[in-house]
Amino acid sequence: MTTHKPQSQIKGVSMDAPTMVLPVFYNSDYVACEEHFDTTRKAKDIYDSLKKNPIKGLRMFSPCKSRSIIKNIISRIHDPEYVRAVETGKPGHLARSNGFTWDDGIPTMAYAHCAGMAAAVTYVLMNGGVAGSLSSGMHHASYSGGTGYCTFNGCVAAIQRALDMGAKRVLLLDFDAHSGGGSMDIINRLYKKEVVHIDVTVSPFDWWQSNGEHKIYRADEDNYVAIIRKALNHARACGPFDCIVYNAGMDPINCGVSIESIRKRERMVRDFIGDTPAVFGLAGGYTWGHEMGEVVDWHRMTLTEWATPR
Repeated sequence: MTTHKPQSQIKGVSMDAPTMVLPVFYNSDYVACEEHFDTTRKAKDIYDSLKKNPIKGLRMFSPCKSRSIIKNIISRIHDPEYVRAVETGKPGHLARSNGFTWDDGIPTMAYAHCAGMAAAVTYVLMNGGVAGSLSSGMHHASYSGGTGYCTFNGCVAAIQRALDMGAKRVLLLDFDAHSGGGSMDIINRLYKKEVVHIDVTVSPFDWWQSNGEHKIYRADEDNYVAIIRKALNHARACGPFDCIVYNAGMDPINCGVSIESIRKRERMVRDFIGDTPAVFGLAGGYTWGHEMGEVVDWHRMTLTEWATPR
């Protein structure tokens, strides 16, 4: 499998004519920084896995090389001082607030992961269906800084891209092990009724408080599938939505949730989405006590479920 070269230009994101079941975005900029950490490296491992063992109906694409659209979006969802720090490395406390040592590959990487999410949104809002990006390191980044190995908030970048393209109502489902407090910080600042954030977590890290339609749920292995069902029922009651953004974290497995529970979760999410245009990013999933090949296989559950025709 190869990353297909762009053949058409669609509002700043290049891709082939849409004939596939599942377009997934990735290019080498996703791993441009010097930092060796799971969220800065695993996208390539997953891409290499897909070359060696393709998933039927899935095709890889590179986000448009031009970063003008995503840079514009990032400038609107993050504090300008923080964006400058990520781009220049100064001031150091801001440039390193994501938890990484700064190098000039950091902004390249961060923009690329967000560009992939925006490209996926562009695809589904123009063509319907679903799409994804091998993006991670997104939902802890707040308006004014990074944290938790997240630099720019690609989840909110995807939301903003959907709104820019005319969506009136967008749902963010965040099923990473850790709470998406950075996403909630930006949503509270920028949006009103046009965005609903629903979070299921197995960890108190980056916790936020439920308010209005925005709900956060704490789960563990014993009740994990039941809490996912409860969260999706709440999302159903808040709908309909013009676009769904899904942060498909696999790190609940690192926290004791079984692979079978996660497999059920992925099926439940995909069934919930139905015909609504939707995109996913990979989010967490770590080699803590595991091999990278195991982490790749976890993320392949999402890719396989979304590539399965409905």
